[in-house]
Amino acid sequence: MKTFYITIFCCLALTSYSFSQQNELSDSEKNQLKRYEEDVKRNKLKYITSFVTSLKVDAFQEEIITQTLNNYFDELVKINKLRLKHYEREAQIDQLDKRHFKDIKSMVTEDVMIKIMDAAQGQWSEKEEKKKRKKKKKQQNRDNN
Repeated sequence: MKTFYITIFCCLALTSYSFSQQNELSDSEKNQLKRYEEDVKRNKLKYITSFVTSLKVDAFQEEIITQTLNNYFDELVKINKLRLKHYEREAQIDQLDKRHFKDIKSMVTEDVMIKIMDAAQGQWSEKEEKKKRKKKKKQQNRDNN
């Protein structure tokens, strides 16, 4: 009977130790997570800068839009990390959309605001923007000739 209790105790101790090891990240996993976060940050900055350069606004408005989009995406990440239910998360994101871009609405035209909201929701594509610019240039060249 004594050996039975000792065996059960050892099994429980080993099981709890193995579960505690699963919650901790190894050094390679920490490095991989750090690299992933750096890649995400780099891609976010690239996305924002390429989007803002595609807009026809002045330098001051570019800077304000860049800062606002940067803050917006940071807030969006915070909302997604809260692990809310789907409908709660969607409500939070809708509130964020409404309150976060109030300052910009008064600064820019309606067309630019629509493009900003599309970019904030991930619907803007750099490739499509380049195609549109090429089409406009070709059309202008045809009109000039």
